[in-house]
Amino acid sequence: MERQELIIQLLETNDKKTHRSLLQKNSDLADLELAEEIKNTYYDSWTKEPQKTRNAASALEVLSEIISDDEAKALTNWVKGIADLTKGKTERAINHLDKAAQIFTSLEKPYKAAQTQVSKLYALALLGKYEEAVNYGEIALKVFEKNGDELAAGKVEMNLGNIVSRRELHYKAEKYYLSARNRYLKLNELKWLTMAENGLAITYSAINDFREAERFYTQALNRATKANMLVTEAEIEASIGNLALFRGKLDQALNFLELSRRKFESLEMPHQTATAELEIADIYLELNLVEEAFSIYETVVVKLQKLKMQGEEARARANFGRVATILKKTKIAQNELKKAARLYLAEKNKVGAAVVKLTQANLELNSQKYKNALKLVKEAEILLENSGNIRHKLTAKLLEGETLRNLGKYETAENLLEETFAEAVKQEQKKIAQVSLNSLGKIALQTGDTQKAKKHFKKAVELIETLRSPLPAEEFRMAFLADKLAPFENLARIYIAENNFKEAFFYVEKARARSLTDSLDDIHPIAEVSGKLQEKLQNLREELNWFYSRLNRAEEKEFENLQREAKLRENQIADVMRQIDSTKTNNANLSTKRAKVGGQNADAELKQLQKLLGKQKVLIEFVNFDDNLSAFVITDKKIHFVADLAKEDEIIAPLESLQFQFGTLRYGAKILDKFLSELKKRTDFYLQKLYEKLLKPLESFISERDLVIVPVGATHYVPFHALSDGKNYVIETREVVYSPGATVWRKLSAKPSRKLENALLIGFADERIPLVNREIKTLEKIFRTSKSFTDERATFSAFTKNASKFDLLHLACHGQFRPENPLFSSLHLADGFVTVRDICSHKLKAEVVTLSACETGLNKIFAGDEILGLARGFLSAGASSLILSLWTVNDEATTELMKNLYTELQNGETVAAALRKAQCNFIGQGFHPYFWSPFVLVGK
Repeated sequence: MERQELIIQLLETNDKKTHRSLLQKNSDLADLELAEEIKNTYYDSWTKEPQKTRNAASALEVLSEIISDDEAKALTNWVKGIADLTKGKTERAINHLDKAAQIFTSLEKPYKAAQTQVSKLYALALLGKYEEAVNYGEIALKVFEKNGDELAAGKVEMNLGNIVSRRELHYKAEKYYLSARNRYLKLNELKWLTMAENGLAITYSAINDFREAERFYTQALNRATKANMLVTEAEIEASIGNLALFRGKLDQALNFLELSRRKFESLEMPHQTATAELEIADIYLELNLVEEAFSIYETVVVKLQKLKMQGEEARARANFGRVATILKKTKIAQNELKKAARLYLAEKNKVGAAVVKLTQANLELNSQKYKNALKLVKEAEILLENSGNIRHKLTAKLLEGETLRNLGKYETAENLLEETFAEAVKQEQKKIAQVSLNSLGKIALQTGDTQKAKKHFKKAVELIETLRSPLPAEEFRMAFLADKLAPFENLARIYIAENNFKEAFFYVEKARARSLTDSLDDIHPIAEVSGKLQEKLQNLREELNWFYSRLNRAEEKEFENLQREAKLRENQIADVMRQIDSTKTNNANLSTKRAKVGGQNADAELKQLQKLLGKQKVLIEFVNFDDNLSAFVITDKKIHFVADLAKEDEIIAPLESLQFQFGTLRYGAKILDKFLSELKKRTDFYLQKLYEKLLKPLESFISERDLVIVPVGATHYVPFHALSDGKNYVIETREVVYSPGATVWRKLSAKPSRKLENALLIGFADERIPLVNREIKTLEKIFRTSKSFTDERATFSAFTKNASKFDLLHLACHGQFRPENPLFSSLHLADGFVTVRDICSHKLKAEVVTLSACETGLNKIFAGDEILGLARGFLSAGASSLILSLWTVNDEATTELMKNLYTELQNGETVAAALRKAQCNFIGQGFHPYFWSPFVLVGK
């Protein structure tokens, strides 16, 4: 066997028996020369396939035993040290590298001893032993320069650059990286040149020289890809992701950071994988996915601590403190920030210590302890004085300006914030620029300059749209906007004060249900889903369905464990979905559309809406400013604004009493039959109280028109169609439809109507709704063409395979709203649950979707009045109209109501008219509102 062929076979496994067998069969090749050649191969494997480095270490260990040579033992320890680094065993790596150096020194081979220290520098840096690392590095550098080894000298400079960079000494790092790069250019050493350019790019990113950073990243990534250097490629992708994050290009940041994470996971490299998880948490924090970021930080700080990655742990704990501050988990925030401060002190990292102080200042600012906040900011600014990190300096100035504003020092604050804004624009720090503008707008309002305030708030809105519109998935866009609504609201307030209701409504709508509005566009970003990720998602979904089906029939003793396992799968599915969404390819046209939703101009938006309303409809959009409910009332001719209808608490009290009244009938109306008349009076009382607060003040604008209701906050749970003026329920005199936003209603109403030619009927009965099969049988007779699934045939696959093919979907089954995890709110079928996430993954053509189940219309109301529940799922999937329930339903009454509803639809009535007639039939017979009012129409 040839020597090279033997090396290839040895590197294919780390099984020592196989290594011994191969070496014994080829004993003529088993010598020191073979050991040297195996060592020389380790670097290529380290940058491409770390496992081969581990295999090389195993082979060398066997070889050194066979030939019993000291130099072979030194080579073995050297490679074992590198292998330990790939497995995250940093201290063990240092021990092996030291043993190698000692043996080489005893053999009077100082040059080789120095070579082992190059790898040791990386290990020492990970452990935060920077002074020791620099000392070893400078000694080794002199040895290599003396021996004329430009390659080894460059490697040392690379490591020294990494070390000073970790301490935020970026200008020193630049000198080391440039020197190393020049050596590699002379040698035409492309692999090391690639890493030197990556180091330079990281340095230029840190000092905000983005053009240079981009230039070097592009060169480095091209070279790494061509050379199949997977580790280096993943490192560069992570760095490009961080650069995009610094520049506010969040879609690009998501994409590159996710690509990097996947590569490191596949390479099984714990240090890099932990760092990749940290970077994902950092971008989730920037996107305002705070719960998700909190969860990652909570686990990754433990991993980093175990791996003894002191610098990364400090950063993770500092950001963990930030996210805990946002979530108002003050004790956790304070604890993590203290730990971060201690770690940065051990690292002698002044910039890191400053970041901690800025987070602490923000905590004090939120607690209205303005003097404490200012003191901490000033301390941070001193630490940052000699730093090249412009981002942190700008953050400090921003916090100082905001603190001074809160202290009433408006002139000083304004000057400082204007400087901060100008520099942030220059340095491409869009987030800081946007927050500065909002603060400047507040100062202008506080000092009575309304025109200047409008100018600042409008610029802030433009920046928010620029940052938000390219984000690839609803979840990311929704979370991002959640803490940036202030400029929209501030503009609306200003225009209301000026009686310019058209502009006020325009800005309210720009911030309302925006992500849902985006999802109604026909263009969808495409995700390149790896087979491995797709398989993982499918397996998780199958496991989740199994747990769901078990939960349906679980005994009490096993219920808690099944629920915990189901929750784990839900979290894993959500994480995989975010991984898929992170690598979606956005469409430039769609991005532009998103930026302009509600953004043609106020006149054009209003005219389109009024045209669709016509003479017969009026849109009422409720708003909440400082817990005061007000309403825009829009007809085909005018827009009105009625202020201060009620405090939100004044609505919540009668609403809770109303829900209590409905709850009394939940477990059987027949038992309470003789009390129904009295119960109806009580219910009507609360329905009338709500009418007096919410609709009576609007009567003169409404006239006899049909209603389009856009609720806000608690009013999402008000059954406006069932409110009573003392004589009639609202539904008796007009049609009523609901929508999460005026723009959502406008988009849905503009869609061409489709004839209801076929229907998909799915029903699954349980003890709470035992008459479902009868309901499905009744409805089958109404439709000319239908396909039905009941009992054990009403499965998850029956829904997924058929849902997209029908004009009307009718799902009669138990529904569950999950306030703690609304995207997993679900409809219960024979073999599991259909969740909101499942529904969103479909493209429906349905004109009407009816969820004939309990509480299917419940939603978690997210910031910006984004609804999270089953309604969102079906609207996002393409449904035009939804019939949903706000509370538990009566089985017999539901069957009759649905029969009446669909009969009217088949007779040519619109959905709104058909639902109204069906409900009025019950009212005419004197039924309690519990029986007819749960169902509402959302959409067209």
